[in-house]
Amino acid sequence: MKHEFHWSQYLDTNHQKFLSDFKEFLSIPSISTLPEHKEDIRRAAHWLSNKLSTCGLENVEILETDGHPVVYADWVHANNAPTVLLYGHYDVQPVDPIDTWDTPPFEPALKNGYIYARGANDMKGNVLLLIHACESYLETTGKLPVNVKFLIEGEEELMSPSLPKWLEENRGRLTCDFIANADAGQTDKRFPTIVTAVKGALGVTIDVITGPSDLHSGLAGGIVHNALHIMSELISSFHDKDTKISITGFYDDVLEPTKEERELCAQVPFNHDENIKRMFGVRDLIHEDNYTPAEVTWFRPNLAVHGLWGGFQGSGFKTIIPCEAHAKLSIRLVANQDPSDIFDKLERHIHEHIPTGVKVTVSEFGVGAKAYTLSESHPALRAADEALKSEMKAAPVHVRMGAAIPILATFKAILGVDVVTMGFGNGGNIHAPNEHQNLAMCYLGARTYARFFELLGTDGPVDH
Repeated sequence: MKHEFHWSQYLDTNHQKFLSDFKEFLSIPSISTLPEHKEDIRRAAHWLSNKLSTCGLENVEILETDGHPVVYADWVHANNAPTVLLYGHYDVQPVDPIDTWDTPPFEPALKNGYIYARGANDMKGNVLLLIHACESYLETTGKLPVNVKFLIEGEEELMSPSLPKWLEENRGRLTCDFIANADAGQTDKRFPTIVTAVKGALGVTIDVITGPSDLHSGLAGGIVHNALHIMSELISSFHDKDTKISITGFYDDVLEPTKEERELCAQVPFNHDENIKRMFGVRDLIHEDNYTPAEVTWFRPNLAVHGLWGGFQGSGFKTIIPCEAHAKLSIRLVANQDPSDIFDKLERHIHEHIPTGVKVTVSEFGVGAKAYTLSESHPALRAADEALKSEMKAAPVHVRMGAAIPILATFKAILGVDVVTMGFGNGGNIHAPNEHQNLAMCYLGARTYARFFELLGTDGPVDH
């Protein structure tokens, strides 16, 4: 028997239920990049499938891909209402360095209104908010105002390498009017946001080998190439002194922001330099000439080195000339840049900067992704704007994300529909120790998603 009250009351009286689910979900170490957590990934998928089933969703399945599985569910009985594909991911990043966590990363801890755990912000909370929003209808009225299909993957933190093929094979199952992507956040309750653009991404590994073995630094120093020196010089060659990328042809296809786009960027309150410094906990910001830091995030591509290693790394001291050096980096791409073209230009640059007799291997990690931009005229944006304004009591702003969500452009290419990105991550330390999420924002997020569904049902089918 269903409850005799509104979805709003259901959500407001079930905060503890959400928190209990959240803690249980966060306790599963579903780290997609580490093979030793393969079974934990499957545990998380099974946990999700059970949760989706118990809250009233239908056709719940764990579907295999070439990598980690996808969790699918739907409810499609709302006549004359749009069908929304709800996207999220259940995998999380590694927890290193573990000794800098204040509490164990998979033992959720509550402190000052925040929950601390790996995946709290990115993005197990947002996945649960979508589910609880659906639950609030199914537990009170037994039906939803819109048709929904859940697609929750386990490889987003790997750049979704298996999902494109799976999407091609499952097009019929995934027919929808548009996609709601929950993988995003809210910086400040006073300025609710919807993401209308994300960057593309290209992951690269570089391996430098100078000889068959490490050598004695007294005997070989100054006369044999040092792999770490070569790698350091190579890394330094990627940028000029003003942080602009020095790879020939890198900016050939980059579009300059329009005057209107720059004005919109400047108007966003949390885009001001002091707010950015405060958010990241730094004293100063670097940026290209002629662009503000916020404009760099919104409109400009960037290259970042994530790991650099080689030689002796143990305790003590070892006087060697290392014969190997390795680096991992990624490039965030903007609209009109093609990942394969940028990889070719990067590879050419690297080979031009490596001395004769030194071997270098440049490899692409996963599959490069293009940037994605949603048109400001998309009809689902109206419902998202109204939902945010209704629940957060402030007019929303549309922002561009510096991060990449690789699958968004793929959704558009394969399924032919657009993606509205609205999430409620709020806290900090995504991909870092002591990741945390604001619980009050979670409760607001569940209400906003429920209101979003209500408005979509009221407005009828969405043109796409």
